[in-house]
Amino acid sequence: MANPSDAATRLLTGTGLGVLLVAGLGFIEGRSSIDELGVGWALVLIGLMFIGLGKTLGNGTGPLSGAFPDETTEELATRVRNDVNESVKAASVGSAWAELEANVLEQELSEQE
Repeated sequence: MANPSDAATRLLTGTGLGVLLVAGLGFIEGRSSIDELGVGWALVLIGLMFIGLGKTLGNGTGPLSGAFPDETTEELATRVRNDVNESVKAASVGSAWAELEANVLEQELSEQE
């Protein structure tokens, strides 16, 4: 299983190359002109941006490095296990508070009778 950083790097780089391919085909077929700014050049810039984001993410830097951590499989498993444990603890604390509140309300109702 690939870590999130590697998977996102491949996805961004592949998308960037695909967008550059589309822009190149547009220039070759004459749908876009090299001499004037237009959609063709916008696609070139978007493709280069995706490739640049992929390269910076592959190095562990850049704006997307927080969203796609560069961690090993063991680190990922440990982090997910800890997240699940925290969720279970939060749920059990929530149910404990609900039970305590129900007991207090029950006692108050029995005292009023």
